[in-house]
Amino acid sequence: MTIGEQLKKFRLLLGLAQQEMAAGIVTPSFYSRVERDLNEITIDKLVEILNIHDISLYDFFSVFDSENLPTSNLVRKMYLYFDDRDLDKLIELKKSVKNRDALLYLKLKLIIADLKGSVNKIPRNKQEELKDLCLKEDINLQKDFWNIAISTSLYRFDELTGIVKYILNNSTKFDLNNEQLLLSLLNLLIKYLDRCYQEKQYAELKQVKKFVNTLPNQWSIVFHKLVVKYYFALFNNEYDLASKILDLICQSGYQHYAKTLPQIEGEDIC
Repeated sequence: MTIGEQLKKFRLLLGLAQQEMAAGIVTPSFYSRVERDLNEITIDKLVEILNIHDISLYDFFSVFDSENLPTSNLVRKMYLYFDDRDLDKLIELKKSVKNRDALLYLKLKLIIADLKGSVNKIPRNKQEELKDLCLKEDINLQKDFWNIAISTSLYRFDELTGIVKYILNNSTKFDLNNEQLLLSLLNLLIKYLDRCYQEKQYAELKQVKKFVNTLPNQWSIVFHKLVVKYYFALFNNEYDLASKILDLICQSGYQHYAKTLPQIEGEDIC
């Protein structure tokens, strides 16, 4: 399946001519070449066409994600760089996938905007589509939680809290021996703790702390448990402990990650 083939499939389902499908966003001749895989359409123009015809991102892209993305080296890199909060590598990866993989490009745009604090610049309708897409992929497939982790900034706090509570209340259903599932869940919880801290919402913290404390100290998640400990030091106003944890994070070579964490007043990060 290609982007052009998928566009043609939806156009025929809607009973539209190519000119109608192009909708003035691209020329009919250009659109025709896209359908025949002779031209590549930019992600922005593609999303505009999908939006104007009320085609959900999930419905359009699900065929690519279910068959191709889970085994893609590019996807593994995306989540690895997100796990490290390595903005420079994410930007380079985004450049390399432009016009090659529309869904991956969208997700990279979202991650980069989140790390830069500029998600509000993404049009609201596209935010909602991305949120629905990421949630459906993770909750339906239950293979991991990377897509929810990268899209936490799109949710209202009460929505995000509901998702986290659902996952923690049903944690026995998930294979926590699966390293990717566990890493993605910890990334989700760290992003959730960050929202709790930024919005001064502390009601659900005990459940998160209790869950993380039950996890083994295996090497693949020691760093993430340290980051969780940093947030709880901040919540408890234990700034000396928080400062020591931050120093340890920096000394371990995670300076770029440390810069994404809340700052302790009066201290420079790394």
